[in-house]
Formats: sequence, C-alpha cells, structure tokens
Amino acid sequence: MKIINKSSAFASAARPFYEEHAIGDDLKMRLEDEAKLLIGAQRRSTEEAFESGERLDRVALLLPEGTVEKWAVECCGYTSRHIRTMRAVARNLNAYKQILVDLAVGPTVLGKLSAATPEQVEQAIGFAGMHGRLRVQDVTAIIAGSKSDVDENPDRDPYDLGGLDGLKAIIAIKVRDGLKSFVAHIEEILTHVADALPKNNIVKKTLAQQIALTARLAHRELESLAEFVTPNPRAAYVIDATRLPAGSRWAAVSGLLYKMGSDTSWPDKAELRTWLKTEVVPTLEWVTSKKPLPTFPNAKTSNLAVPTAEALVVETPEGPAPEAAGAPSIEDAVTSMAAAFGIVATVDLSMPEKKGEESIPTLTEALAKTDKRVQRPAFLAKAKPTSPPSATA
Repeated sequence: MKIINKSSAFASAARPFYEEHAIGDDLKMRLEDEAKLLIGAQRRSTEEAFESGERLDRVALLLPEGTVEKWAVECCGYTSRHIRTMRAVARNLNAYKQILVDLAVGPTVLGKLSAATPEQVEQAIGFAGMHGRLRVQDVTAIIAGSKSDVDENPDRDPYDLGGLDGLKAIIAIKVRDGLKSFVAHIEEILTHVADALPKNNIVKKTLAQQIALTARLAHRELESLAEFVTPNPRAAYVIDATRLPAGSRWAAVSGLLYKMGSDTSWPDKAELRTWLKTEVVPTLEWVTSKKPLPTFPNAKTSNLAVPTAEALVVETPEGPAPEAAGAPSIEDAVTSMAAAFGIVATVDLSMPEKKGEESIPTLTEALAKTDKRVQRPAFLAKAKPTSPPSATA
C-alpha cells in the first residue's frame, strides 16, 4: 500500500515534467509502470542493484536525451547522485556482473566500485575471492593503492610488486586471464561438437583427437581457478587439489571434462550421439551461459566423479617391459649363475601360500629375531671347489 501511495504521489509531482516534454498517455503509462518498479526495488541484493541501473538505461531510451535524471528525481524520488550511481553500476560493471553476483557484493560496494578502472575492479574481485567479502573500505583502499602505484611506480611489473598489494594484483590477473582462457576452451569444445552432430556418422576417434587435450586443459584450468590445495591424507608429502563439493553442479562439470579428456572413457559409438546431445552440450552451455541463473541440465553429470585425492597415483615413463627389452627372466638368470658352478638349479617362482594375519610377526618380533650373520646361498654349498689353474699350465 505504501508503494502504491508513493507511486501516486510521485506521478502527480511528475505531471509538469510530462507536460513540459509533451509525453503522450501511452508512454506516460509505461513510464509510470517503470517508476513503480524502481520505487518498489529494495536493492538489497547484487542482482537488484544491476536491474535498477538497467531499468533506468531503458527508460532513458524512451525520454528526450538528457532528461532521465530529472524524470527519476521527480517521478521516483531518487537523488541525482543516486541515479548516476545506479546507471554507472549497470554500465561499468556489466562485464563482471555474473562474478559479482556470485560473490554477493553489496549494492553500496557496487556503487563505489563503479568508479574504478577495469584493473581496479579485477583487483577487487581477486580480493573478494581471497577473503570471502568485499567492503567499501576495501574498494577505497584498492583504488587509492592503485593511484599511488601509478604515481610512484608507473613502469613497475605487477609480478615485481611485493606485499599484499602485489599479491592482490597478480591474483586479479589470474582471475581475469584464467577465466577468459577457460571459457575460450569450453567454447572451442562446443564448436567441435556442434560441427560433428549434424553428420550422419560421428567418427569417435576423430572427434576425440579434436577435443580430448582441450578438455584436459580446461579441467586443469577449472581446478586452478576454483579449487584449493591440501596434503594427501595418506601421504602428507604429496599435495593434491581439493575437490569441488561432491554432488554439486560444478563438480559435475569437472567430472565431465575429466571424462572427455580420454576417448577410452567415452560411450560406445551407438551411444555417442545421445551423450553429446543430452549431456555434453547442455552442461558446457550451462558453464558459458551469460544468463543470471541458468538452469542446469537434467543429465547424468551429477554422478560423474573425478578420482579422489586419496588415491596416490605415480606416473611412470612408458617403455618396453623387461622381457620385451631383452632382459633375462629371473629363472634364466639363476639357472645360468648356477651352471657356472656346475650345478643344475630348479627355480620355483610360484606364489607362496598366503598365511593368516596371526602368523605375521610384528616389527618388534622381527627385529628381535634378526640374524646379522650373512647366510651362504644353499646352491653354493653344493658346488665342489675346483683347483685353481696352475701358474705353469
């Protein structure tokens, strides 16, 4: 009721404005509808702050040039400064809208940030990502610090700047350039899939050659942008990336990219087209969507999982197996060694029978029974010593 009363009061106050600029009844009704939305907007969320600025920009297209500010003052009760700030938020921060919404940056902070340069905005985003919040005083300090850097060190490389300010600067670069690179790789994958789908016969090997390595790279980029690091719970000297929350949508994206990194994990040819259409394309389009809250596809991606950090994987260089490389087997090596002493050796390489856990000695017991004396191999005891060759022979 209060909003309706306010709207009526402001509409009456704006009558001289409509008469002065010869605003027709149809346009007047449309403007008053927009005014009601602006008056009723609470601006308590990041999304609403952007919507108010965007609405004012739309109204500006309906009015004579340069009159939107006067209209909003008379018809909505805003101050001129308030109107300029809302429009600046929508215009200057539009490129960063989604990430600012995700970080839940408050409307007041957005107003302060709207006066910053792109570099300062990116630095502020990096700060918010590191600390989990962004306040007006933080933005003020970033802007002031940037101006100081420009004045005192105009040619300094950000990678040479020390302290927290230097760290914030390179984090901002990482967020800016890393995000662009990740999105570009996802779009590259989507392009290859879009080219393959219209074909009657999708060649799995060819498509995998086009996108598998890009998918691996995008998977690692997502890890770098969104995951922390932690010691492996089974081997503290191994540092692993933490996983995105199990069952979350971004964990599903990570799992899909991991799966796409090798054609051995792709579906069979009969199911390949369905997988690409119903899972790959919708999920990756969700990643690159510019809509405020895109709908996640109802695919099986939630069941995808990347190997957990607990599994300790050691990569070894590929090479021929010992037998393939020409190395003798254990049996051949022992037999030839025994033959040098005139002994025919029989080697049994069968696996010993497993024993119960009770028969396995503890470490203390094993150490207590240790015989330090070197035992002579049994087959050497059977060898008959031969006389050394005569020096005169």
